[in-house]
Amino acid sequence: MRSLKLYIVPLLLLFALSCEEKPLDPNKMPLGLGGDDIPATYVDEWVYENLTKDYNINVKYRWDHSELDLNKTLVPVKEELVIPVMEMVKQIWIEPYEELVGRAFVCKLAPKTYVLVGSPQYNSNGTMTVGEAEGGKKITIFRLNWFSGDLAMVQEIMKTVHHEFAHTMHQTIMFPTTYRDITPAGYLSNWSTTTDAEANQLGFISPYARSTPEEDFVEMIARIAVYGRDWWEDWVATAQATYNNPPAGVVLTYNPAEALRQKESIVVNYLKDIWGINFYDEQDEKGLVTLVQEAIYEYVGE
Repeated sequence: MRSLKLYIVPLLLLFALSCEEKPLDPNKMPLGLGGDDIPATYVDEWVYENLTKDYNINVKYRWDHSELDLNKTLVPVKEELVIPVMEMVKQIWIEPYEELVGRAFVCKLAPKTYVLVGSPQYNSNGTMTVGEAEGGKKITIFRLNWFSGDLAMVQEIMKTVHHEFAHTMHQTIMFPTTYRDITPAGYLSNWSTTTDAEANQLGFISPYARSTPEEDFVEMIARIAVYGRDWWEDWVATAQATYNNPPAGVVLTYNPAEALRQKESIVVNYLKDIWGINFYDEQDEKGLVTLVQEAIYEYVGE
């Protein structure tokens, strides 16, 4: 019993001394528990002038794990990347929509908060989440510390942004239910095992499009807008060629090129009829795809 006391007393003494050396200031809250007074930086001022003032969009880049999955290991975005990333978002996502249907449309439907995360979010099924939307109110973009500003990276990030915004549109007004009937047997919960070639020969624009009709629909909007109409025409042509001359062991019960065209038609009509957005150019007026393409190549300097 004496030996036990010998161990306890020094520990209590050390604790008491440490408290005497570093007393807690009752008038100062620990950082991160509320009441933090963080002076506005140049980044904050840029966000306000370029996004908050005109579009009522807030950008959360300082670390706040309450905005994220507590069961995931994530890291903050580098502060010096915030302005380049959000300038890219403004130029390649906001401005094309604003030119087509006006600022009021953007202010009405745009998510009010962007959450920027430095690392990817890895999932138990081996996939990686690069973006997610929450009820049209918040968009989270992951793996931004990989950002370099090259064409491939810009396209990848902006595909995520356009993908998530397309979710906001259909969550506000749903696309026609006939879309679900075009390739009903092709949807697969374990979509991560699908290759690009397999998705193409089944009439999908990407492997992830196979996960649900909703993901299929927004992938159509995002990928055609970000990769361009020429890329899309090549994708459809590949599907047609596969149908005309199937690989050994592949049995196709429908023409995947026709399925892709049916999906494209619903996307084009939905955007036009519901939101007044021309997806493709009409006469002398540029459509969303052209505006996004021009913005991408202007941003990367090509």
